[in-house]
Amino acid sequence: QDEVSFKQAGSIFRHWALKGIGCVVKSPPTRKSLKVMGAVTVGDQPKFYFRFVDWFNTTSFLAFLDQLLSRYRGRKIHLILDNAKYHKGPEVRKWLEGKQDRIELHYLPPYSPKFNATEYVWKETRRKTTHNRFFKTLSEFKERLFRRFNRFQGNPASLKSILASFA
Repeated sequence: QDEVSFKQAGSIFRHWALKGIGCVVKSPPTRKSLKVMGAVTVGDQPKFYFRFVDWFNTTSFLAFLDQLLSRYRGRKIHLILDNAKYHKGPEVRKWLEGKQDRIELHYLPPYSPKFNATEYVWKETRRKTTHNRFFKTLSEFKERLFRRFNRFQGNPASLKSILASFA
């Protein structure tokens, strides 16, 4: 499980262009961004779950956990996540009470994003969706991200290649 903010402003990343000409990516004068929580399962049939949120906090994190629990009825979830404060607070510990048979949280060592499979999904999303692209409105930007995430959900093979090192 992980969180990410995608900025609406364009970002230039490695690309091909004629020598001396380069590339221009329009960018609206904005600091707007979209915040997303996501989780991915690894294995033969990987799955991706996501949720757009307004803030990264305990309330949005617990809503995301509720979403995961509803998707995995009858199966125990072992969720690997980073050490964000809102992942460990007293409200989270209280929420976990009585749910030990349904969900268990495992925390990564500090500063170890390479061990978090969801980070690779974010990287691929940036590569295929946000880098070198112009989004006139935030709603257009959200629609494009939503379509990318739906592709991950509907095409486990694309996730499998991204997460090959975790299989």
